Amino acid sequence: MSQKKTALGKLIGTLHLWLGLASGIVIIVIGLTGAIYVFTDEIKPLVYQDRLFIQPENKPKLPLSQLLAAAQQAVGEKRPVTRVEISSQPDRTYIFRALKVDKEGISHWDYYKYYQRAYVNPYNGKVVKLEDSKNEFFTIILGLHMRMLFGEKIGHAVVSYSVLAFVLILISGLVLWWPAKWNKSGRDKSFKVKWNAKWKRVNYDLHNVLGFYACVILFVCAVTGLVWAFDWFEKGVKTIADGGKLAEVPAVFSDTTQNKDVKAADRVFAALQADQPNAYGYLINFPAKGKLPMNASTYLTASNRYDRIQGQYDQFTGAKLRARSFDELTNGEKAYALNFDLHVGAWAGLPSKILTFFAGLICASLPVTGFVIWWGRRKKEGKGGKGGKGGKGIRGGKGVVLRGESGVRTFPKPAYASISSSLSEEEK
Repeated sequence: MSQKKTALGKLIGTLHLWLGLASGIVIIVIGLTGAIYVFTDEIKPLVYQDRLFIQPENKPKLPLSQLLAAAQQAVGEKRPVTRVEISSQPDRTYIFRALKVDKEGISHWDYYKYYQRAYVNPYNGKVVKLEDSKNEFFTIILGLHMRMLFGEKIGHAVVSYSVLAFVLILISGLVLWWPAKWNKSGRDKSFKVKWNAKWKRVNYDLHNVLGFYACVILFVCAVTGLVWAFDWFEKGVKTIADGGKLAEVPAVFSDTTQNKDVKAADRVFAALQADQPNAYGYLINFPAKGKLPMNASTYLTASNRYDRIQGQYDQFTGAKLRARSFDELTNGEKAYALNFDLHVGAWAGLPSKILTFFAGLICASLPVTGFVIWWGRRKKEGKGGKGGKGGKGIRGGKGVVLRGESGVRTFPKPAYASISSSLSEEEK
C-alpha cells in the first residue's frame, strides 16, 4: 500500500471515528425515534380509538364552519385554530389543531407555548377529545427526533449538524467496509455475520455488515433530513432538480378588501370535495391574519403524502386562487414534495416502511457497536499488545520489533488497516 493511500486511509478512519463519537448519542436517539415514527399512521388508529373513531350516523355531516366554531370554543378564543384534518371515512372524527411555538424557548415545553387538538364528531359537533398535544406520545417522539426535546435554537442545531456528520460517517464507513480482496474470505467478512465467533468479532460484524446493508436507506433518510435542516441544502436540492436554476413560482394572496365570511371554509371544503370526491382525506390551514390564503391539500391515496393536490384559496371569500397536482409542480417542488415519503420510507408503501423501520434500528445500533470496537482497540493499544510465539516478534505501541542476527529492527504500524486485523484468532 502506498504512503498516499495509507495517509488517505488514516484520514478516513479518523474522520469516521471522531464524527461517530461526537454525534453518537444523537444518532442513537434519531434512529430509535425514526423507527417508531415510521409507523405513526398505523399505530395511532390502534391506540387512539377513543378519539379517532365515532359511530357513523345516517344523516349529513355538519358544515365545516360549525365544527370549526365548536373546536374553537373547546380550545378557547385566545388560541386560534389554524388547521383541520378531514378523513373521508364516515367513522372518523375531524381533527382541529391550535398551535403556537416560541423559537426562543430552551426546552420542548418552552418551544410549544400551546399545542392542542380537538377531535370533533362531524355529525353532531361534539368534541370527543381535547388533547394536550404538547405531551402526547408521538409529539414527544417527534420532538426527540427533530430537536432532542430542546427548543428550536439549540435542538435544531444539534440534530442538524449531527445528521450532516452522519452523512459523512456513512460515506467514510462504506470506504472502510470495502473489501481489500474480493475473494471468498473477503466477501464473507463484508457480507456475513460470523455468529459462532467470539463476541468481539460478532460485534465487529454487526457494525460492519449491518451498516453496509442499511447504508443506502440511511443515506436517503439522512439527506432528506438535511433538506429540512438547512435552508441552503433545500435550495440546493430544488435548484439541481430544476436543472441548475431555481424556478420561481409567484405567490398568491387573499383579497383584503373583502369582509371576512365565516362560510369561506365551507366553500373551500365543498370545492375540494367536488374536485376529488374519492380522495382519501383533506387538510386545510387557516391563516391567523393578514393576506395569506388558506392552503388546502387533497390527499389522493393513504400510502403517501406526495400524491396530492395543493391549492390556495382566498381566506375571506373562499374563492380558488390556484390548485396544482403533483404532475403540475416544478421539478424542484416535486423533489420537495417527495421528501417526506422518502424520509419515512413511504415511497413504496408498507414494504419500504418495514425496511426503513429496521434501518432505523440498525442506525441506533451503529454508534454502540462502533464505540465497543474503538474502546476495545483503545485498551489493547494502551497495553502495548503481545508478541508472537518464540519471542522473536514484540508488538509495542510504536510498531513491531523484530530481533535477529543483524540486530533489532522496528517496523512502524500501518497507518490504515482493517479493524478485523486487530482481533485475535480466538476473537475471530
